[in-house]
Amino acid sequence: MIDKLRQTLAPRSASPTPPNAPHQPAHPYDFSHIPSPLKRPPTCQAMMVDDHKLIYLPIAKNACSSLKRMVASLGGVEPEPGEDIHHKLDANNTGLQFEDRPDHEIRLALSDPSWMRFVAIRNPLDRLVSVYVEKFVYNRNIPGQAPTIGPVYQAVLQKDDLTPEDFDTGLTFREFAEYILAEQPERLNAHWRPQSEYFGHIPFTHVYDVKQLDRLADDLRAHIGQDIELPRMNVSREKTSEPVYHKYAPDARPADLPNAKTLSIESFLPPGLRARLEEYFATDLTLHHLAQRSNN
Repeated sequence: MIDKLRQTLAPRSASPTPPNAPHQPAHPYDFSHIPSPLKRPPTCQAMMVDDHKLIYLPIAKNACSSLKRMVASLGGVEPEPGEDIHHKLDANNTGLQFEDRPDHEIRLALSDPSWMRFVAIRNPLDRLVSVYVEKFVYNRNIPGQAPTIGPVYQAVLQKDDLTPEDFDTGLTFREFAEYILAEQPERLNAHWRPQSEYFGHIPFTHVYDVKQLDRLADDLRAHIGQDIELPRMNVSREKTSEPVYHKYAPDARPADLPNAKTLSIESFLPPGLRARLEEYFATDLTLHHLAQRSNN
């Protein structure tokens, strides 16, 4: 009788754990099974170079390829001839990205005032027009672009199965913009997601306007004590001549846009559409204005 009573009152923890039972944290506040914010996109792609006490957060369409290449070189990583810098970093454990490093090392660098932690931001409407011209006009028929732009086509055309003809016909800038305006910012592709969605977890010491990278180069030279060169890559619109205004650009199909790289940003932004996009990207516009003021 006493033995049965003892068995009834025995603590549940004494019972053997079934072999396939789910993991139970050792402590009620043990969340080690959940990836830390430092290991989630987009923060996980931030780069750090210990020798130069340097952290850089890439933002798509903001001289991202150029700056990644430069920071990787400072960290001793050089892509092979013809190798894409994004693939080099994402497909290999180079030790340069946050996702390659333990959290405690990253957090020490984030709290150390001797580290330079920088980001480059861009006028959000200029960024939006740039990505449209690059991906939805010039490169829309390249198969490798389908994972990036395909979901936009599916949403706008309201069809799951896209055809080569769909990509060839293409979307207008207004259709692209309306898709963005109807979507939650955090759900957007990184190339047109608001830049403010990238901010968080990194206390930046330097914020630059992407069109004023000479200031960045000067600050970097002073910080690391050596000369650097900023490569110029992936320019979506021509910068060598006066932009051309084309009032039908917002509603023109890609094939009907004459030399899209030469068109002004105003061509794609009639007043009503511009106002709605400015509201949607209000935080980005504020960040960009602050960056411009700090660079003056």
